[in-house]
Amino acid sequence: MVQSSLTRRLFLSASIVISLFLGGAALLLDRAFSASLENIVREKLRLHTYSLITVAENEDGKMELPAVLAEPRFNSADKPLLGIVTGGKGEEYWRSVSASTLRFSLPIPDDGEWLFGHAEDRLGNQYYVSSYSTLWPDDRGGKSAFIFTVMEDMEYYQSDLQEYRSAMLLALLLVGGVLLALQAIILRWGLMPVRTLEAEVDAMGQGESRSLSGRYPSELRGLVSNVNLLIDNERRQREKYRDRMADLSHSLKTPLSVLKGLEQDVTEGHLATDPQALLGRLNQQVDKMRGIIDYQLRQAVSAGQNISFVAIPLAPEVLTTLDALDKVYAHKQVVAELEIDDDIQVFADEGDLAEILGNVLDNAYKYCARKVMTRATVVALGSGQASVRITIEDDGAGVPLAKRGEILRRGVRLDSTHAGQGFGLAIVADIIASYQGLVTVGESASGGALFTLELPIR
Repeated sequence: MVQSSLTRRLFLSASIVISLFLGGAALLLDRAFSASLENIVREKLRLHTYSLITVAENEDGKMELPAVLAEPRFNSADKPLLGIVTGGKGEEYWRSVSASTLRFSLPIPDDGEWLFGHAEDRLGNQYYVSSYSTLWPDDRGGKSAFIFTVMEDMEYYQSDLQEYRSAMLLALLLVGGVLLALQAIILRWGLMPVRTLEAEVDAMGQGESRSLSGRYPSELRGLVSNVNLLIDNERRQREKYRDRMADLSHSLKTPLSVLKGLEQDVTEGHLATDPQALLGRLNQQVDKMRGIIDYQLRQAVSAGQNISFVAIPLAPEVLTTLDALDKVYAHKQVVAELEIDDDIQVFADEGDLAEILGNVLDNAYKYCARKVMTRATVVALGSGQASVRITIEDDGAGVPLAKRGEILRRGVRLDSTHAGQGFGLAIVADIIASYQGLVTVGESASGGALFTLELPIR
């Protein structure tokens, strides 16, 4: 289901709420004005009743009033103010000129009681009615009950009521218009961060920016942070896959070089042509290549976490790597020395350790003059912690002091005369960092490169 615009939905919701509020307000104001108007009419009719009582006289049990009253509206047949005086049993004693032609069914209040209500004549005209019952003393010492009723045509007040309603409706419409305009402004201002977010996302989609960098209110900060995190993770994942492909090609270089050497040895007659021996060496390198591919695939999907920690004897791993490199660099006749106790173990993934040793020792073989030395010791770190420190040094030209930090970055090569892509040492640094280890580059006693690798013992 396609959702409508958020602005439109909020504006429509606000419009409905405002309309209901103003409608309710109009109803309450109309009722309040009508009640107030009736209270005013009630008080006016009471005053007219008092004016009639003031001029009335009880003559032998009969109520008499002047033919002409002070209020002129009682004295004309076409006026809206009516006056009637009746006895306690409903007998009529007096009627104003204005009420001479009209007949009503009038209420009979108890003695001393006021009644206020509505009445209707035969033509359907509506009147306000105020009736008051009183006991009036006569000349003979007795008392007679009289009911004074004063009525006023409702139409007399309808113009005021309609005028008020029109003014109220106009005022509420103006208020509603102003509120809606303010609501539109508030919505535009309030949703501005959402539009900014939309613009930034569009800019990212077009490659104009790499992340959401605007200042957002607290309600959107979590969303912005999660989006940036998602984008960063996706970018890191792409970079990770790209790096793993580069690492894979770099890692396959050594076994491929061994296979190339086997080809040359067979061609030049330096190697016995026993098919089984040759097949065994080929299978050995193929298995190694398969292991490298499996390892790199595991690393590509491991989200940067170590797959397993195994206690691996270090000396056999180093010897295996040296044996392969001796074949690759047979033309250099490298003298590889090893000083590692048999009981030293490294706690790491087997593929990680092979990758570390292969890259650092390959670098030493490549740039040495003739000699490569590998040592390993266990170093106490305090608080019961320890690490295995591996040093690999050669007697080559070494690494300039200013360049020692750079060579641990991907793609950085100090010597363009040898084949390579500059990934090997960067791979080593990444793997050791994942174990909270340390890689440093220094100078050997013979002036060559000295690589120190420290891997914590867990």
